[in-house]
Parts: sequence; C-alpha cells; structure tokens
Amino acid sequence: MRFAAQVIALCALVSALGRASAQPAPPPIAHFSVPQLLERMRAVNGGLWAAHISSTSSHVVDGVPTLLDTEAQGLRYVLSQCSAKVCVGTYFDGERLYSININGTALPRSPAPEAYLRALRILGTLAFLDPAFADNGGRVDDGGWASFDGKRCRRLYVSETIAVPMIVYVDPQSALVAGARDVNGDAAYVMRDYRRVGAFMLPYDIERNGAPLERYIARAIVPQALQIPHGLLARITGAPPGMPLDPQSVTPLGTCKIAGIAARCLIDSGNSALSMSLELSEQLGLQPIGMMHIAGLGDYATEVVRAGPLQMGNVEFGDANYVVLSDIHRYGYDLVLGADVLASMPITIDYAQHSLYFGDRSEEGVVGTTVPLQFQNFVPVVSVRLDDVPASLAVDTGDQSNINLAYRYYQQHSSLFQAVKSESVSGVGGSSEELIGEISRVRIGTLTAENQQIGTTRNLRGTANGHLGAQFLSKYRVTLDYAHELLRLLPKP
Repeated sequence: MRFAAQVIALCALVSALGRASAQPAPPPIAHFSVPQLLERMRAVNGGLWAAHISSTSSHVVDGVPTLLDTEAQGLRYVLSQCSAKVCVGTYFDGERLYSININGTALPRSPAPEAYLRALRILGTLAFLDPAFADNGGRVDDGGWASFDGKRCRRLYVSETIAVPMIVYVDPQSALVAGARDVNGDAAYVMRDYRRVGAFMLPYDIERNGAPLERYIARAIVPQALQIPHGLLARITGAPPGMPLDPQSVTPLGTCKIAGIAARCLIDSGNSALSMSLELSEQLGLQPIGMMHIAGLGDYATEVVRAGPLQMGNVEFGDANYVVLSDIHRYGYDLVLGADVLASMPITIDYAQHSLYFGDRSEEGVVGTTVPLQFQNFVPVVSVRLDDVPASLAVDTGDQSNINLAYRYYQQHSSLFQAVKSESVSGVGGSSEELIGEISRVRIGTLTAENQQIGTTRNLRGTANGHLGAQFLSKYRVTLDYAHELLRLLPKP
C-alpha cells in the first residue's frame, strides 16, 4: 500500500482552530497589537495545542476510495489506512516522519527533520499561541493587513528554529485562523466549515491551492494521551537471549515455534514485516484478515493472517500479523522474520558461532566499524563505496548474494565490474538471471574488503542501489540496532 505525498502532508493539518463561546462577541481586533491579538486568540482557542483529537476523513488513494484515521496531539500524529483488519500508516513525532507497518512497527523515513510538516502542525494545532512556543526559538511577528480568501485578515509571520516559516491569516471577527501560506508562496491553505467538537470549533473542510485537501467525516476529542506506535514487544525467558543458527546455511536460518508448532525460520532484514508460507498457514488453520501486495523478483497480491505466539530460542513475541507467501516453502523455511523482530531490540548475528543473540555482542578492544542506518520501506540501508563510486545498499541478511546491485543502478555504473558468468536466481514472486563479476575494493565505514564478488540481477528493483547480502555479511559479526539506527561490523575471528 502506498500513500501519496499529498496525503502525508494533508494529515499534518489535522486540527484547528477555535473554541465555542456563548459570551457576546468581543470587539474587533483591528487595532490590537500582536501580543493583544495573540491573547484574544488564546481566549478563543486556548489549549488546542495540547488536545488529543481523533479524526476520520475520506480520500482517493491510488484511485481507490479510502478512509484515513488520524490521532493527533500537539505536533505528533498517527495516520492509519486500513483494509479489513490490516492497517499501515505514518507517524510524525514532531520532527521526523516514520512509516508504520502491519504490526505497528515504526521506522524513520529519513534522518532529517521534516521542516514543512512541522510548520503545518504548528499551524494546525495553534502551537504558536502556546506560551512555550518561544522556548524553541518560536516567533510571531506582525504582518499588517492583507486580503485572503475574499476577506480582509490580520496577517502574522510565524517562524521557529526547525519549521518552515508560515504566513497566518486571522479572521478579524472570530479570531480564528482563516488560512495560511508558506513564505515561498508555493501553497495556500484555506480552512472552512467550522463545527463544534467538544469545547472546540474544528474545520471540516481544508483546501490547498484551491483544490480539496481534507474532508473530515468525524472528529472527536479524546481524553487519553496519544499512544506512540511501538510494534512487537519481546519477552525474554532466559539468559543470554538467543538461538542457534544452521551452520550449513549462508543465510541465518534457525528453528522457531509458532502457536506451539516448530518451523524453520529465516532472519531476513530485507523483509518489511513478518511472513509465513502458505503451507504453514494451512497447517495452523489460519483465516485471512486482509490482503497485501508484495514485491520481490516479481509481485503478487496475497493474504494476511494473524498467528502466535512466536518463540525464538528463549525470546517470545505475542500474536502478530503475517503475510502469506506461496513460494518460500521450497527454499527450506516457513517463517520469514523481518523488521518487526529486528526492531524489537538490538540483534547480533554471530556467523562464526552460528548463533543469533538479542542484544549487542560487541567486545571491547575488537576493531570493527559502526555506521549509521537509514530505512527504506522498513529495510536498513548503509552508505558504501564501490571502488570510488558511492552507493546506498540495503543490509539484506536474506539475500544469499555477496553484493547484488539493482539492475538500473548497474546500467548507470556499468564500469564497476565486467560480468564473467551468469546464474539463474529465484526469490519471492519470480526468477531472474544474475550477472556476476568482481570488484577490487568495497569500503563500509572504516573497513575495506578487497576483491569481492559482485553481481546484478536483471529483475531486481530492490531497495536503494542494491543489497549487501548474507555472503558479504558472513565475514563479520553483525549487530543491527534499529532503535539507534546503527550497524556494527566486527571481523570474524
């Protein structure tokens, strides 16, 4: 499921902008100074910046009519799109935007703050009226009078250390925000159709550049605090937490239990959630709770089921949603454990000891490297240098390759290596051909690996510019720390 960029931005404007009052209307704000104007706006709208507001709106996403649910409080919000009982979405923590998968695991989309989204949240929650707004360099300056949406409004310039500056237009009669523009003039937002929701008046109709942006169906004030998405929670039943891996396998394969049934499981950092084979789903007698579209070397639509508990050695996870894959049983495993397990705590794959440990197993005095992780579709990505060419490669423990480039990237950098052979490869959704050669040097962090096998798969769209596969990673002790967005590599003894 994909969210249009506009859908992400529109849900930043999830709440505004007034409190109902039975008192006689106060005098117009024509001659108010900025401090007097802000005080008048607080009298009408005070406290909105701290309220937890739940909203449902209707949109067309990828040509399909869709309902979006938003929970917002302060600058934070959680946006969910659901199909039957399966939901995905986004989370904004006030600075950064996160993707949320089918089990509630949230991973950042980029390392940089979302300055424009933060500006929209400051506008939508009236955070610039909060007396604490100045604590983060917030300023509100007088812009005089201006015409906006056919009416004469007071204009305010609202700026803050992180956020993009905005121009806010205030209706002089109601002291409500009529709309806003960004300082570059690229977008104009208009708020209309205010209705009473609890103690506030909230807009049900928001336009962007004259086109419908938000049409709310229902809105409500929630007394409890907004819950931050946290994904699966692990329960450790012994020490040290971990499980043995198959010494005959290049990829990290072990034996897990799900609903009391033993099954072979692949620890796959290239998987965006959790998956199970069709055969295991049928053995457990599971019924579908929704549908998903998955992609690998090919793509297809498939079912989502709910199962559990999952036991990995002496670590246990509760019930969770699993994508059903019809083509993995033939590879010798029936469970694929991806982002949901890996994000629960740091995980170390010790290829020399053929063991997986929950926790950081780095040792003092052992020379290795630590590099930052970014995430694309829940898959960890690192920056490397292939000879002298920079590349972003997915850390993919489920890929048997050494280094496997996306075919489009290889076409753009065909001088990286000369193919000397080809092999047939297969994976989720299809099969293809991999062209294989050698590259003289691969640098990641402070480590350099020389004379490395490298290839490209014709049908591989993949994540980033390609994959660092299990064959490359098996030269190291690998720690994936999703919470701190770090990868640690220690050379194998």
